[in-house]
Amino acid sequence: MIKEIIKFLVISGWFVVLPPILAMWLKGNRQRQRWVMALLVFMTSWHINKFTLMLDSIEWYRGHTKGYEFSLLTAVAMGLLLATKLGKSPGARWLSPGMGWWWLYCAASFISIVAAPNAGYVLMATWKFASAGLIMGAAYNYLNDEEDLRWFLRAMAFTLAVQATVVLKMKYVDGYYQVRGWFEHQNPLAMWAYMMGLPLLAVVMSKASKVDTRWWAAGFMASGIIVQSALSRAALAVFAVGVIGVMFAGLIDGITARRIRTMMGMAAIGLLGVLATADTIIARFGDKGNQASGETRDVMNLASAAMLKASPVGLGWNNFALTINAPFPYGEVINDWERDRGHKVDDDYAKGVVESHYWLLLAETGYGGFVTYMIVITLTGWWAVRGAWARRGTLAGGFLSAVAIAFFLTYAHSQLERVLTQTKNLAMWMLLVGCVARLEAQRKGKP
Repeated sequence: MIKEIIKFLVISGWFVVLPPILAMWLKGNRQRQRWVMALLVFMTSWHINKFTLMLDSIEWYRGHTKGYEFSLLTAVAMGLLLATKLGKSPGARWLSPGMGWWWLYCAASFISIVAAPNAGYVLMATWKFASAGLIMGAAYNYLNDEEDLRWFLRAMAFTLAVQATVVLKMKYVDGYYQVRGWFEHQNPLAMWAYMMGLPLLAVVMSKASKVDTRWWAAGFMASGIIVQSALSRAALAVFAVGVIGVMFAGLIDGITARRIRTMMGMAAIGLLGVLATADTIIARFGDKGNQASGETRDVMNLASAAMLKASPVGLGWNNFALTINAPFPYGEVINDWERDRGHKVDDDYAKGVVESHYWLLLAETGYGGFVTYMIVITLTGWWAVRGAWARRGTLAGGFLSAVAIAFFLTYAHSQLERVLTQTKNLAMWMLLVGCVARLEAQRKGKP
């Protein structure tokens, strides 16, 4: 009880005291605002227990949200958002484009509470995802000009470089096989890395100073080191496709000496990296557990389909880890699969959550949550594509083209990994979405 009271007092300071104080310090000072945005980017790489506190925490629960999550990252984003409004920054808005659609998705998902076995779990998820929209708003209001974008890119490069250092230490000094860095698992680490790394590759090929180009190239190479060290099979494939896609998009934008040099240099470095780690990568793709892992995903998807059939509005946001276990019947398909393999079923073993983000949405939030989520990712993805075409030949255009590719690959990868439900990946995605939304508003002639 005392521990919860202390956490409540700290959280109150984060969300009630910190934002207005930070806003007054940042108001009207672009340089400070850029440093705070860089901090937000870097915070997405921290250990989650370094910037997050939970009220009513239930650590034994295997759902994607295990309490009422209060993130210092969100509190800092609130301060930055408030600063841009108080300072009357050009184009600053309380409700930025995209935020309304995101909160519509949260509202549609919240409706699943009517069918939820545990309404408290729904409230936990609603708070977590709705409050993440503030990060999108902070990024939107932050981005005013090209120098702001350069700072954002430098922050991504620095953050990736630090994480790559951690990863290399864990791999070669500590002897880890699949490295997770400061993340909870290697899969979110790898997806986080390529989501930032691909835009850096694009801007390396754009017109920029040598200093920035070197920073961004280092950041991109760091992302490659991270993905290779995480040894996520899907992420390795996705990263390779993404690199090819970004380079191809660069050539469509225009064939320049810099782009040719960049492509040749990256190809040479990539080849050396693959040759140096070929045995490990081949062994990872040949792991004995790969087939069982794929079959587990399939039967979990079948369980999700059964939940959707039972309740078109979903069985409750964040309730999957509850309804997949007894006394609910939906986990029987998994038990049957285990019996068919000759395994004994342990009724006391708690099953986890489906890996597919889309089947998770359908099972927990029904058609309403699924459709509104698809609207969010389709709309913001279209903004990135349209902006990249309209701004071709510019730094922002290159950035947007690679973000569009990174988004598409992340969403495709989400069929296998529910990574965008995790706090740090969600926050980084929100920062990118906010930047895309601001560049789209500027394309329309708004400040």
